[in-house]
Amino acid sequence: MKRDVVVLLTRAPYGRVHVPEGLRAARGVAAGFDRHDVTVAFTEDGAYAARAAVDREALNVPGHVADLREQGGEMVVDAAAMAKRDIAPEEIADDVTVAAGDEVTEMIRDADHTLDF
Repeated sequence: MKRDVVVLLTRAPYGRVHVPEGLRAARGVAAGFDRHDVTVAFTEDGAYAARAAVDREALNVPGHVADLREQGGEMVVDAAAMAKRDIAPEEIADDVTVAAGDEVTEMIRDADHTLDF
């Protein structure tokens, strides 16, 4: 049965495996047997990972992002987390949508499942 799944990326992109592993998990959930609807939400320090300046090659995530997008997955960044960290909307990668903090909260609340990385 198809479910709404939100994958929360809450940690900074470098020096840890959380961002690439979270994206890899999101890709797998989206491509699985039931092809769940998956949204990756960059929140807390994960907002840094949504920036265009992040070296995705170094993090080994381009394939994960491409597969997620191919399966209809979405990526959003929490505007409240951006504001708290002084990240401007212009800094966000083209394939990531900026969502208001209350939208992200609602997305998490309404999800059938959440995964936290």
